[in-house]
Amino acid sequence: MTGGQNPKPTSAPDSHCDPGYLLYGDFCYHFETETVKNWQDAEAHCTREQGHLASFHSQEELSFLTGEGLIQASPVGISLWMGGHDSITEGGWEWTDGSPFRYIHWNAGNPDNYYGEDCLSILINNGYWNDDNCENKRGYICKRRGEISCLNCCC
Repeated sequence: MTGGQNPKPTSAPDSHCDPGYLLYGDFCYHFETETVKNWQDAEAHCTREQGHLASFHSQEELSFLTGEGLIQASPVGISLWMGGHDSITEGGWEWTDGSPFRYIHWNAGNPDNYYGEDCLSILINNGYWNDDNCENKRGYICKRRGEISCLNCCC
């Protein structure tokens, strides 16, 4: 690139989500607030939908989703399952989708491993994270890559 010119944008892929999913960036999110499951069953459901329980990697991503009011509008319980767990190594939090667990948004005093809590939930009232008993029945958030259809070109 010379002379301070910007390259012309190319036709970008068009990402979209199925009904019931919310698009943010390259990913689609589904808030399951009518059915409650334990953490393992919630992850299994998300996997059947070609995704995982949600991972979050920035304040912007989390703020967008909490800003939509979907977490706060949940009619079930005090929190929703997310894809984090430390069931392999206590304190070694990881995401079920294999992405790096770098961004954190813990509620005050958490994680506390109270009675062996190994699964991650997001609190409905404030959007902060809590380590939770994996057997509790909660609503949950699934995340999967958006479907891409290419316009005017090939991907």
